[in-house]
Amino acid sequence: MGEFTSHLLQRTPLWVWGVLLMLITLGVRQLKPRVVKRQTVLIAPTVFLVIGLMGAGRNLMGFSIWMLMLVCTAVVTFFFWQPQQRIRLDRGSDKLLLPGSLIPLFLMLTIFLLNYAINVIFTRHPELKNSFFWQVGPGFLLGSLSGIFMGRAATLFFLKYKNSISLAV
Repeated sequence: MGEFTSHLLQRTPLWVWGVLLMLITLGVRQLKPRVVKRQTVLIAPTVFLVIGLMGAGRNLMGFSIWMLMLVCTAVVTFFFWQPQQRIRLDRGSDKLLLPGSLIPLFLMLTIFLLNYAINVIFTRHPELKNSFFWQVGPGFLLGSLSGIFMGRAATLFFLKYKNSISLAV
């Protein structure tokens, strides 16, 4: 293992590894079919929203881009993503029958790893925080991923109403 990698792993706070382990555990659980209360699908995206708000607040431009991308991709995902036919809502119990999916694990780990990499880069090169690319780029990527995550969860949460929602102005 290289000196940089060793230094990086030693300097990473223990709680970061706990968060990573929690995300992997949560994501692996979602690989299997499961029955959940409808509200449950909002928990992880809401947690990531809070984490994103903290990370996006590095500067006003980054935060603005992050928020714009989050809202845009959440809305587009909500209106255009069609859940698989195997997703079912039991209206009586208000529970969703969800097939296993790799998407939540992929989104959670990608957001986590991007945040981790950005924090490492800013720790080693703090001058980059003032660069236009480093103000806009992370906000664009993280906002887009978070928006997809949020839009997907909103689609599942509002499944029983979604057919009656229209784009009419």
